[in-house]
Amino acid sequence: MTEDINEAFKNFIKHMPGAIYWKDINGYYLACSDYLLRESNFKDESDVVGKTDYELFPGRLANKLRKNDLKVIETGLELIAEEFIILPNKDRKFFQVIKTPLKDKNGIVIGILGNSVDITDRKRAEKLQIEKETAEKVSKAVEMMSGCIAHELRTPLAVIGINIDNLKIEVKNFFTGRDKLDSSEAKQKNKIEDFIKNTKLAIYSANSIITMLLVKLRTVLNRQVDNKNLESNLIKHCISEAVNEYPFYNNEREIVVWGDKSEKDFTYMGNDLLTKHILFNLIKNTLRAIKEAGRGKIYISLRQGENFNYLIFRDTASGIPAKVLETLFHQFNSGNKEGTGLGLAFCKMTMQSYGGDITCNSKEGEYTEFTLSFPTLTKGLRTKKFI
Repeated sequence: MTEDINEAFKNFIKHMPGAIYWKDINGYYLACSDYLLRESNFKDESDVVGKTDYELFPGRLANKLRKNDLKVIETGLELIAEEFIILPNKDRKFFQVIKTPLKDKNGIVIGILGNSVDITDRKRAEKLQIEKETAEKVSKAVEMMSGCIAHELRTPLAVIGINIDNLKIEVKNFFTGRDKLDSSEAKQKNKIEDFIKNTKLAIYSANSIITMLLVKLRTVLNRQVDNKNLESNLIKHCISEAVNEYPFYNNEREIVVWGDKSEKDFTYMGNDLLTKHILFNLIKNTLRAIKEAGRGKIYISLRQGENFNYLIFRDTASGIPAKVLETLFHQFNSGNKEGTGLGLAFCKMTMQSYGGDITCNSKEGEYTEFTLSFPTLTKGLRTKKFI
């Protein structure tokens, strides 16, 4: 009679619509539902029945499962817990398990009845939500911090700008009313005016760089470029501004070969500030490579096509190894110990937000060539006017 009851109970478990199992106090599976077999990718009940967790799962996981079983056996109380399982097909899943003690008529625990509910999707959703909330908190903190940093940097620049304007007025007043300046005075006046002009340009460049860095920081945090405010721009103007505003040292400007007048212009839909930042990044990286190689020049040229127009940025320094090329545009990947690995990843995101791309071709020891592709524009688009 007892055997008949056991068989009936096993048959009952077999057809239960959930991941149900029955174990004895030694941890051997006595029965399990067909649903559990299907969901766990077991072929049939012979893969489970008559075995322990140590025969089905890795040792550390089996130890954890057995520990939960022993809690139920020793306390005689129901246990609700979460268990992480690596299935035979290597799938990794989270289960919420309810383990209930089975007792004989004397109240002695003789086995365990378990029900496992797959909560993998829920756990993933919870993880994503936590990651989202964390990212939002970090984003807000960085936004506040970047705003403070920008304010702290722009304030002294503004003070310098005001003093330069006052100096310009004083210089003008000093020389006003003087009939004729001798050669040394005229030379001195021109020098002072050049200093004023260069300082104003440096302030403008510094403010532009601060803006670029803030945009870059927000882009890296959000992992995308805001493309809502793109407008058509003249590429030649953007290149010329980038070359003129970049803070070159000594005679570095002479390294850049840019034939403004000989190149045929084109318009592109984008953000001129972001495009200038791309060029700044390429110039900075190339100047470092040229310095290390002890040779090289930068050549900037334009090419037009049917669907895309192209900006070619080529240098003749040391080239890039093939292994490095494979991950060149990955975030936080930098071949330079002083770099963060954000620059080229930012360039990639920016160009793709325009509907274009940036690619790199290089031959180690000879050259490196970046190609920026811009989608061609339909006629009638508004182009920003430059004064």
